[in-house]
Amino acid sequence: MAAQSLLFSRDQILQEPITCGPSRQEVSHRIFYKDKIYNLTLRDKVAIEDPYLVLVKANAFAIQTNSRYQGRIVPRSIRDFLIKSNVGV
Repeated sequence: MAAQSLLFSRDQILQEPITCGPSRQEVSHRIFYKDKIYNLTLRDKVAIEDPYLVLVKANAFAIQTNSRYQGRIVPRSIRDFLIKSNVGV
């Protein structure tokens, strides 16, 4: 018989703590500046893959709009901090 989590059984009384799981609070805003729309997303926690996702989105935007690549390389100190931190993915 395979082991199963108590959180997913029918008669469970346990509740998953709020701090568990990959969820995080975020707020998004659209800013109109110099005939362009900028999307700004603020998050309360940093994740390991955040710098990578920013670079991928910047590159995809450059390809989509046929413009110059505007992404910046994340400093090594920030990448090392995210890798060494106790973040579970």
